[in-house]
Amino acid sequence: MRVAIRFRHGGPERGLAEAVVLRRALKESFGRIVIDGLDEVDIFLTLGGSITSAEGDGGVHNLRYSAVRRRLTVNVVVPASEIERDSTAGALAPYLDVLARRIAERCAPRDCAAVSQAVAGACREALAAIAGGEPFGPHGD
Repeated sequence: MRVAIRFRHGGPERGLAEAVVLRRALKESFGRIVIDGLDEVDIFLTLGGSITSAEGDGGVHNLRYSAVRRRLTVNVVVPASEIERDSTAGALAPYLDVLARRIAERCAPRDCAAVSQAVAGACREALAAIAGGEPFGPHGD
């Protein structure tokens, strides 16, 4: 699967190194997933910060799936307050769980549970790369 990950940082306190590691990890782990009818995923990830907090906008937004183009686009917004309370990986984890479920519901309704589990596993693997390999969230092993 082809994966495009774009970032928007809400302030200078978010290190670019973390974003680069996360982008590479997400691309690698998503790239190994095979979902019938889906060839390309385009994720726009907004991490809130001191300049643009993204408060009130947190969530998985504008998920669009084109069966004809076999392409999915989505925006994921993480408010600054959630990142400050936890960490980037910890704050992003629940949103990626929602993303996994919504991708499965939209692209593979007949095999929703298996696809959701595969996508969530790929997301957890990627987040572990920026969290220092520590398990996180309700699905950490």
